[in-house]
Amino acid sequence: MAVSGRRRYDDDDKVVRYLTAENDFEVEVTRTLNKWCVTVYQLPNRDILAQDFFPERWKALARAQDFIRLLNQRNKGKAEQEQEVEL
Repeated sequence: MAVSGRRRYDDDDKVVRYLTAENDFEVEVTRTLNKWCVTVYQLPNRDILAQDFFPERWKALARAQDFIRLLNQRNKGKAEQEQEVEL
């Protein structure tokens, strides 16, 4: 019996989580309803700040990494401003 269609890999079903440098935000990529869901949580309560859906996994992973990059830049910007105020 032949199986047609795209082969699913084990990595396709794994949940991917990214944490910011200060561990105050978490970005999670999961499979939901035949789409890939990117969710941004504020820690420690895991309040949902943003959620987006993508048809392909690589697009969701790219968006999750974008969120992490932006959140880390935000934290760096605050630290630089605090250093300038202290001087």
